Amino acid sequence: MKKTLAIFAGLTLCSTMASAQVQRPVNVKEIVELELLTHTEVSEKIHKEGKTSVLLVTGGTEERGPHAVLGGHTIMARHRAIEIAKRLGNALVAPTMPIAVAATGLRENTDQPGAIQMPPDVFKGVQAAMIESMAMNGFKDIFVMGDHGGGQPQIKEAAEEQDKKLSAKGVRVYYIGDFYQKTHDDVDLYMYEHKLPIAGHGAMMETSEMLYEEPVPGLYIRPIYKTVAFDPTGQTPEQWKAARDARIARQTAAAAGGGAAAQPAGGRGQRGPDPNAPPRVNNGITGDPRPATKEIGKVVFEIGVNNTIAEIKKQMAERRGGTQN
Repeated sequence: MKKTLAIFAGLTLCSTMASAQVQRPVNVKEIVELELLTHTEVSEKIHKEGKTSVLLVTGGTEERGPHAVLGGHTIMARHRAIEIAKRLGNALVAPTMPIAVAATGLRENTDQPGAIQMPPDVFKGVQAAMIESMAMNGFKDIFVMGDHGGGQPQIKEAAEEQDKKLSAKGVRVYYIGDFYQKTHDDVDLYMYEHKLPIAGHGAMMETSEMLYEEPVPGLYIRPIYKTVAFDPTGQTPEQWKAARDARIARQTAAAAGGGAAAQPAGGRGQRGPDPNAPPRVNNGITGDPRPATKEIGKVVFEIGVNNTIAEIKKQMAERRGGTQN
């Protein structure tokens, strides 16, 4: 009888604790996502709390193998943006746009469903409309970025054009390229230094980060990532390092000469088909996701967050004449 009562008491205590956790009052001051705030709360955050910066982030919906969900770009972009806004202290996050340009699974004309994409001109127009909306909402510093390679030029163009248009009203618009390119480069270097698979779509970088971000196991990354088939083509670590060093040398030379270094278009971390390689497995993966872990995902996440914060502060200092805390 005593044993039964003890078990009952334990179950009651667990139930009470779980109920208390579920019913914990929402602290609006901790919320940085616009979509989870009322219009009066947003107004208070802007006008009373000084949160006059906003992050406009684009994700994407595309295949990335049978182990990773289609919304990977959106999931990663949203998680990073929320953390960036919290660390900046004076920023909010607009709803993450889940559609970009040239989605994997459509651009290859495969019959694997799920991807969504926009034409570049339409995508650019949507970026401009979102920027204008944020300006009308009262934000003074609008930071625009994307987690998907497709659409980066259009994001940059929209940001620059809107900055010229809105600067007379005291609104500045910034393209934050380090959210994507520098973060990918730095993650690849981390993989190289730790003798892990480099780059690849749906591979180590993305799989690890989503493992770290998922609230429950299997929600973003299915357990089959440990055994999934993948496209074996791609750069060896030595080829990647040589290409990276050559690109840095070109950028350094261009900067010294006052010009702009040419950037390779797409295909990050990949090369042409190897005639000696096994047949290509066209399932959205280029690179090996199997060694991915939550621990590596935390490193990837922090690289992306820190790179973005550093560029935001740098650009703010250049345009506003001060630093962002």
